[in-house]
Amino acid sequence: MLTKKLLPEGITREERTKKLNEAMRAVKPEICVERARLVTESYKQTEGAPYILRRAHALSHILKNMTIFIEEDELIVGNHASKPRSAPLFPEFGSFDKKELDLMPVRKVDTLQITEEDKKYLLEEIYPWWKNKNTGDMAKYYINEKIMDVLNSPYRVLDPISRTRSGYGHYIPNIETVLKKGFIGIEQEAKKHLENLDILDPDYPEKKHFYEAILIIVDGIKCFAKRYADLARAMAEKTTDKRRKKELELIALNCDRVPYYPAESFYEALQSYWFTILIDYIFQNGSAISGGRFDQYMAPYYENDIKKGIIVREEARELLEALWVKHSDVIKVGTFNSARNNGGFATTINIVLSGVGKDGNDATSDFSYLCLDAESSVFNSEPNVSIRVSQKTPDEFLHKVLEILVEKEGGKLPLFNDDAIIDALVTDGASIEDARDYAIVGCVEPTPSGNTMGITNACYFNLAKCLELALNDGVCPFSGQQMGPKTGKAENFTSFDQVLEAYKTQVEYFADMMVSSLNSIEKLHAQYSPHIYCSMLLDGCIENGKDCTLGGAKYNYIGVQGVGVQDVGDSLTAIKKVVFEDKSITMKELLEALKSNFKGYEVLQQRLINKVPKYGNDIDEADNMVAWAAEHYCSCFDDKYDFRGGKFRPGLFCLSSNTPLGRQVGALPSGRLSGTPLADGGVSPKHGMDTHGPTAAAKSVAKINHARAVNGVNFNMKFLPSILKTKEDRQKLIDLIRGYFSLGGFHIQFNILTPEKLIDAQKHPERHRSLVVRVAGYSAFFVELDRDIQNEIIARTLQQVS
Repeated sequence: MLTKKLLPEGITREERTKKLNEAMRAVKPEICVERARLVTESYKQTEGAPYILRRAHALSHILKNMTIFIEEDELIVGNHASKPRSAPLFPEFGSFDKKELDLMPVRKVDTLQITEEDKKYLLEEIYPWWKNKNTGDMAKYYINEKIMDVLNSPYRVLDPISRTRSGYGHYIPNIETVLKKGFIGIEQEAKKHLENLDILDPDYPEKKHFYEAILIIVDGIKCFAKRYADLARAMAEKTTDKRRKKELELIALNCDRVPYYPAESFYEALQSYWFTILIDYIFQNGSAISGGRFDQYMAPYYENDIKKGIIVREEARELLEALWVKHSDVIKVGTFNSARNNGGFATTINIVLSGVGKDGNDATSDFSYLCLDAESSVFNSEPNVSIRVSQKTPDEFLHKVLEILVEKEGGKLPLFNDDAIIDALVTDGASIEDARDYAIVGCVEPTPSGNTMGITNACYFNLAKCLELALNDGVCPFSGQQMGPKTGKAENFTSFDQVLEAYKTQVEYFADMMVSSLNSIEKLHAQYSPHIYCSMLLDGCIENGKDCTLGGAKYNYIGVQGVGVQDVGDSLTAIKKVVFEDKSITMKELLEALKSNFKGYEVLQQRLINKVPKYGNDIDEADNMVAWAAEHYCSCFDDKYDFRGGKFRPGLFCLSSNTPLGRQVGALPSGRLSGTPLADGGVSPKHGMDTHGPTAAAKSVAKINHARAVNGVNFNMKFLPSILKTKEDRQKLIDLIRGYFSLGGFHIQFNILTPEKLIDAQKHPERHRSLVVRVAGYSAFFVELDRDIQNEIIARTLQQVS
């Protein structure tokens, strides 16, 4: 069988992918200070100019001057930092103090090497210049002082402050427009609008600056690609390897054209895609800038090249695998606590496969299967490949997904319910065409593609902490601080309704606080860090002459995630049953048990765990309480809008934040001990509490109204590979998935591996460098995670399919 037409012979697909993967995994990630130097240079040169122009000049300056390189055997080029898999710094968003910098090379999670010389340079030259100029420092001028006092508590309900240190991220750029029109098309459109501006338009200055900023950035993009073309040609001239010489010449030809000009071939389309995503990551400190419906916009280029005989399927797969590996080059640097809580260098560049098309028909194609082939060969934590599933999706495609998970023994490839999500997006205000063309942002967040500034992961909201405050008259038991409103001493409550009202009061109080603080932060970003590159890639912004931070995009949202709804529901069920129905203990006795962390109350703790119905077993009494807590949280945002006119969209997912948020919550009436992780996923049953099998668990999860949590939910399951070896076994799981989706479930994902393998990976990480697990909405190399998060994954319920 012919394996090469475009690419030269001399190396097989398997050999190249192995070499690229091994080279990536062998890198010791470092801090890169080059971007910090370049962005500082630019800002110094543009003092006094409007911030949107300063941002544009800064990106252009970086693209024209940053170090570029092409690694051995690469077919897709474009580096994020001055060295492979290294983390650039973004001083315009925030700085790191000496303690944080000292910890980076020695911390156990997301370890980053940094030289003493670079530390000195940052602390003495870069960061002092940015003091009180970066968005992190300026947040104190935007957020209410009383709110800041609560947010600065180590036992807080919410933490939106991290939004001040990041870029926008969490959106889907319109990559299809770049493929079809090139940046030359965007440039021409901006010029046309600039020429036709009405000088009497009251927004004339802002629109003029907006279009000028686009032209500045496009000039930088042209230069960036040309630099790679020149480098490839120079390397081709020097090499004596005929095969590599031909590859470098092909790379040069690609970079001559894309992304400035429209892509004309499959290879050009892949390179254009990568440049488009990469430049956004270079520009801002945000994560989860996602690839959207990759198989839908890329398939025409693949099919055309196959039809014309330009390329064969095997080398198309080789190019795809080279691109897949490239995604792991993009990493971000976080604080010690951020790394501990969300480790694994997760960037969550989400790529979506399958689902229905804009016409409502199944859009699964041969290219969708080819993408799965590439995923099977590479199987890194990035890209975060998601699978859309409709009633029309072939079972064969789902079998292929499960075969990969069983073969690789890991966790990736989450599944999303087209039918339920499309209906929910239409109800939320999207057109039917845009709803059908949705993709997943980051982890589990569905939004329309290429026209939405979703900010889909703006903040986590600790619902379990709200219950704890409700039982303590708004006082945090750890700090003694009056964090929430006074709702009365719980020991004096005479009805369960009083418990519910106290809890609702706390949740609603902190929901308002979250809305206020996030709106303040968004105004801060709009003024000081306009995201002009994002705006170039979102429908509506160029037409409106308005940056996405000001509401230029067609759709605008802010996504806010409730965490611990399962713990709240199970705890409320326990209070209702043992205190108010059975009257086996008093509220005062329960509160004393919680205060002591069940020390001396072990018998009561076991009764609460084992004798009170638990969510996850298809028992209405427990499930309906969790569904009530979910509905109440989501209802808090029914009338909440951001200053851009967009909706606050509630979600029910947590990534790995259930572990750090659990540290901030004492013992709960469910029997959970103080400081232990909250329930994982977002809607997954609590570890070990779902004892009636996977069907019962799925039916419980589906009793939550997922359409209300339109920003996304997360349902985790874990299975042994040995029970999914045959096609018949996998069909049983497919039937379970389809049954769960028929009940309205949005999402489900699997870790298919053995606890023994995970435990061995903890003991011998050097043996398991390639082990990828599903943490929550993202995947990570297991050995790069914090030990507490590793333990939480090991503890998840192991299900059986019957």
